[in-house]
Amino acid sequence: MAEFCKQFNDASSDLPYEANTPLTVRLNAMSDRTFNFEIRSPPTSWMLMRCAGIKSKLDKGEGGAKSPNSSRPVGYVTPEQVYEIAKIKQGDDGRWHLPLGGVARSVVGTAKSMGILVREYEDIPEFQQSSSSSSSSGNNDKEEASAA
Repeated sequence: MAEFCKQFNDASSDLPYEANTPLTVRLNAMSDRTFNFEIRSPPTSWMLMRCAGIKSKLDKGEGGAKSPNSSRPVGYVTPEQVYEIAKIKQGDDGRWHLPLGGVARSVVGTAKSMGILVREYEDIPEFQQSSSSSSSSGNNDKEEASAA
C-alpha cells in the first residue's frame, strides 16, 4: 500500500489538475503482490458540481439532487462547460475513439441525473435576476433625472 501511494503521488504530481482534485484510478493487482495503475480524469459528477457551483460531499456540501427534477434543478451549467468536460473525459483511455459529441451527450445525461440543467448563460435564472436588478436601478435613475 505504501508503495502504491508513493508511485501515485509521483505520477499525479505532473498532472494538470489543482491540488485536492479527486482522480479516478484503475488499479490492477496481481497475485504476486505487484500492481500497475492508470490515473484517469476526475469524475464527471465532480466536474459538473464544480461548474454549477455545488459543493460536493467531499467539500462538506450537499452534493447533487436527492431526487432529480427538471422543474427544481439544483444548478446549471453552460454548453461551453459541457464541451470542456467532454474534452477532458475524451482524453481518458477507452474514450479516445468516441466522437466528442457522444461524450458531451454522456456528460449532459450525467448532469440531468444529478438535477443539473444545461442552459445558455443568459437563460440561467440567477443571471437573469442580477441583470434585471441592475437594469431596473438604471431605469430609476433615468426617471429621477427626467423628474428633476
